[in-house]
Amino acid sequence: MQLSHSIKTNSSDETSPFDHLGQAVKAVQRQARAGADYEQLEMQITQLFNQAQRAALATIIEEYDIDIPQFECEGHIYKQAIRNTKRYMTAAGEVTVERSLYRNKRNGKTKCPLELRSGIIEDFWTPQAAKQAIHTVSLVTPGEAHRLFKALGCMTPSRSSLTRLPAKLNTIVEKKAKKLQVKLNKALTIPEEAATVSVSLDGVMIPTRDQILPGDTKWGEASCGTVTFSDKEGETLSTQYYARMPEHKKRSLKNQLAATLKVIEQKRPDLALVKVADGAKDNWTFLEGELSNGDCVLDFYHAAEHLHQALEFIYGVGSARVNKQHKKYREILRDDAEGITKIIKHLKYKAKRKVQDLDGLTKEINYFENNKHRCQYEKLKAQNKPIGSGIVESACKTVVQIRCKRAGQRWEHDGGQAILRFRSLLLSDQLDNAWDFIASHYKRDDIKLPDNVVPFR
Repeated sequence: MQLSHSIKTNSSDETSPFDHLGQAVKAVQRQARAGADYEQLEMQITQLFNQAQRAALATIIEEYDIDIPQFECEGHIYKQAIRNTKRYMTAAGEVTVERSLYRNKRNGKTKCPLELRSGIIEDFWTPQAAKQAIHTVSLVTPGEAHRLFKALGCMTPSRSSLTRLPAKLNTIVEKKAKKLQVKLNKALTIPEEAATVSVSLDGVMIPTRDQILPGDTKWGEASCGTVTFSDKEGETLSTQYYARMPEHKKRSLKNQLAATLKVIEQKRPDLALVKVADGAKDNWTFLEGELSNGDCVLDFYHAAEHLHQALEFIYGVGSARVNKQHKKYREILRDDAEGITKIIKHLKYKAKRKVQDLDGLTKEINYFENNKHRCQYEKLKAQNKPIGSGIVESACKTVVQIRCKRAGQRWEHDGGQAILRFRSLLLSDQLDNAWDFIASHYKRDDIKLPDNVVPFR
């Protein structure tokens, strides 16, 4: 829709864009008194304020430019090469400003003091615009984000720009992953009322672009981890989320979890540690072999599933006795202090008699014997400690599946990791802390002007 009253943004105009805004708003008020459609007037007001904001931001961005023969940065002298105009994406939309470009050698790569001093990201985004874009594409696809921004009437970055940005930023983060982890762990807030910290990890299949045959989609196991604080009553207080694209033995994820728990132990040595996972051997090699001592818990719901399977091996699939016996022994497993011992004893007793599948039953008996020390459910319940890995299983859905397993989606490693990283940070309430770290990569404070030189714009 065309504006009935636009705001002048000519650089030769000495008045503030907000002076023009006031005049334009009064004009809209007159239209309202004349009975104009309110929805149309509301759209006009939104566009007027955005236009004024863009005009103001363009003026502010220009303050970071310099127009002098040369400057010094990182011990090198850069000489002015050209002045031209450039479009930048602000949180209110695109603005066009004039800036200077400099080189330190003939045909060398140019530097733009305006961008370095203001912290322009990837030669295009202002820091606030980039942060909003990252926040949004962490939640929805670039196409949906583009439509959302357009509907809001503020900035309207293209779908391709929204696709490239997280991957570009994650390239920086991956190179400085340990430093970022230290910063995030240092800033981690542990609730005062926390009594328990629990750690879990799990995997979820994700479609990748690693093709074996044309048109074929390969699936790999992405990994999720959670660190959860709960109070003495067992109520969840907060959770930190971690997610990685498919990698060998979840190594990066495990390193993140171990580093976080080490800091938590230093900050709050009084917290009880509970390690919860399904029966996968690799999970327990990490949880029991690399982390501090604490309660180890085989996820109760996985244990109950294996119990159901064992009963099917005894009575047969579809037998009415399976569900009846499962209800009885499931409660014994969960609520009896000797539950796991009684379960194993009962299954061994049945194995000596006629059963539907002795080999299958024997495997389930071995499963429970191998995990016996991780099945102390009654004791943990009495202490209001978690006995299930529901939080990490939920994370597999909320962090990975909702965003990365939509119809037709396939992921390259770097693009997928970018989304998983920023989505994890967002859901962990750590995006602000991470953003300060990322944005600092683009901002330089060591640009030196020659003595007795005043920059001219």
